[in-house]
Amino acid sequence: MKKIFSFIIFLNVITATGQVNTAIDWPGFMAQHDLIWEEMPKQWNEGAFVGNGQVGMMVYANIDDNRLDFHIGRQDVTDHRKAPNKKTSMNVKGANLLDFSRLDIGRMVLRPVGKILDIKLRQDLWNAEIRGTIITDHGEITFRGFTPYDRMLNIVEVTSTETKNKKTVNYTWEWQPGLPLSPRIIAKPETLKEDYKFNPKPELKTVNGIHICEQSLIAGGDYATAWTNTTFKNNSSTMYIAVANEIPLRHVSAEVASKTVKDARAIDIKAIEATHRDWWHTYFQKSFLSIPDGRMESFYWIQMYKMAASSRADGPALDLLGPFFKNTSWPGLWWNLNVQLTYWPFNASNHLDIAKNFITLIDANFDYMSPNKSGKSLGDFAWAMHNYWLIYSYEGNQDAIRDKWMPKAMKIAKVYETKMHRNQNGEIELTEMGSPEYNGFKAYPNTNYNLALVRWLLNTLVTTSETYDLNTEEVKRWKNELADLIAYPEDENGLMIASNQPVDVSHRHYSHLLGLYPLFQLNPNDPAVRDLVDKSVVHWHKIENSKGLVGYSYTGAASLYAALGRGNDANQMLQQFLDGDIQSAMLLPNTFYMEGHGRNPVIETPLSAASSTIELLLQSWGGKIRVFPATPDSFQDASFAQLRGEGGFLVSASRKAGKTEFVTIESLVGGPCIVKVPGWTTAVQISKGKAIKIDEIDHGEFRLDLKKGETITMSPEMLKKAVIQPVSHPKSEINLYGVKEGKSYTEIYEYPVPKFNLPEAD
Repeated sequence: MKKIFSFIIFLNVITATGQVNTAIDWPGFMAQHDLIWEEMPKQWNEGAFVGNGQVGMMVYANIDDNRLDFHIGRQDVTDHRKAPNKKTSMNVKGANLLDFSRLDIGRMVLRPVGKILDIKLRQDLWNAEIRGTIITDHGEITFRGFTPYDRMLNIVEVTSTETKNKKTVNYTWEWQPGLPLSPRIIAKPETLKEDYKFNPKPELKTVNGIHICEQSLIAGGDYATAWTNTTFKNNSSTMYIAVANEIPLRHVSAEVASKTVKDARAIDIKAIEATHRDWWHTYFQKSFLSIPDGRMESFYWIQMYKMAASSRADGPALDLLGPFFKNTSWPGLWWNLNVQLTYWPFNASNHLDIAKNFITLIDANFDYMSPNKSGKSLGDFAWAMHNYWLIYSYEGNQDAIRDKWMPKAMKIAKVYETKMHRNQNGEIELTEMGSPEYNGFKAYPNTNYNLALVRWLLNTLVTTSETYDLNTEEVKRWKNELADLIAYPEDENGLMIASNQPVDVSHRHYSHLLGLYPLFQLNPNDPAVRDLVDKSVVHWHKIENSKGLVGYSYTGAASLYAALGRGNDANQMLQQFLDGDIQSAMLLPNTFYMEGHGRNPVIETPLSAASSTIELLLQSWGGKIRVFPATPDSFQDASFAQLRGEGGFLVSASRKAGKTEFVTIESLVGGPCIVKVPGWTTAVQISKGKAIKIDEIDHGEFRLDLKKGETITMSPEMLKKAVIQPVSHPKSEINLYGVKEGKSYTEIYEYPVPKFNLPEAD
């Protein structure tokens, strides 16, 4: 396939008063990050993907059966056993993972007449579509697939030149329903118990020319897939595939899916395409980042694409799969690191709008989670509430922190108080609780995981309460608790897991280091704790030659080193992750990530790498916006635009020849901020308009007080122009993802699927 580049230069003014322009050819810039398949994808682990945050599909070949699969997914299609009147039984008392597991919808199969010889694909990020060519011994079949952002369906356009005996022959479509049972049973057959009742076989029917697959569930209700193939001249067609989930209602999903197909078919596909592309083009241009490392830059932008393909404001919270179903041991949402890491990059990348489903998740489930996460896993829920707070903090929405976060945080603080007891010295200690995954979730006294979380929780409650002059008596109690709380347990290697447990084995989770990152209760700039946190990170990451680490250990180490200002070490960790040198885990050519011998997708790890990349260029914590705080020596040139800082600030900056040229700060809500720029000894306003006072409060630190909508561009000297533009990359550093020549996997990473005797539908 030919590469398509646009040579139109878009000059977009970031702000009317900032005088900072972006010189970015967006179509051309994004095209260099497209995934390109030089060899055919033969399995999910090599597939191309499109989605709209709810519905999506993974595209890959089954060469043994001579077909191309469009594996359909919808993120809210789950079982709901023990909750017949709800769409899911997650967080319903007595329900386990088998009761609310993700379910396989099925796949639409394209069968050519000839034998498949090769398949070439390009995943176009800018337009959020897949274009491909199937090469057979009878000719070629070209196709384009996309998932319109505003419609719950997938569209595939196909044109064939296949002939046999000099006559045109027709490819065929076939629907293969998925198994309506928990994939955990397939991955772990021992989990299948006698009391697990199978959902029935799906019902296939055709109504008014629309094909329908209706899948009933024993818990009640059904979900449905509807499709139709519109044919044209020249052996071409357009396939519309819609999925609806109106559970717990019965016989409604089929009607909704059918209407979705009919409505789309009645509109010119160019109009659907235009609306779809407009959304994606607007989405990408909300922020910008470019660095000298072409591979890391591509990986970052593919994650930006993956975020919007997997999450939307009105959709479910993003679990381990997103809309891209695969049989896995973990077909759901996990609370002890996964969901937290998943949502980090949404904040600073300025995509808070599609992260609001996390707020909905907490709001809808808090009353259940609060009492049921009150045992040794209390810290997991407290950590999730840090994510909740972060979203509002980056939004600059202090009222929401007061009205929504604070009442929930106070309830969690009360639970923590039941875990507190005083020792003979009068210090407050914590009873035995977990430090995620260390020693099989064993409970320990005074875990650093929980000590860091309770300090963050109480400190933030104090700050929020004092800001609004609330909770006077509680503030006194919280301050006393903070003053008396036992110190973080440490030994000669730094922070321990708990009072009675050192970090004595290589362990993938960095829960004991949360006090440094992301909570920043241990300030790495404080000389009193700098040596402690520094050696703690190094020891955790290097003990036993890192044999127990996995992918997120490296993205986490990158963030920890970035917090320490050790940019070269952070870069080294990201390079090792991108190299795929991550022990038993796998980083795939489509940038998805696997654990469990390549069979269990875990979406948070690559997304967290995007967050780590941002943190090389911008950090926001401790009341300061830090510009280029951990930039590796190799990043002599770098730029970013409209990334977010806490407090509702948009930040843009450019670095040339190792020096920061300028920084632009825009306040979305109004308020003061402190900007820290390493290497600056002074700062002057270079933007026109209202003069804004710049107070230098420390070396390289400047205080600004901006009203809502105000913008300032600063530089250490007067500049004639301030332009954000991409760092150029050689051809050897573009389009690095997708399956490359000679790099196909030799093993199919799938669980064997036994035959199940499903009952007939009623």
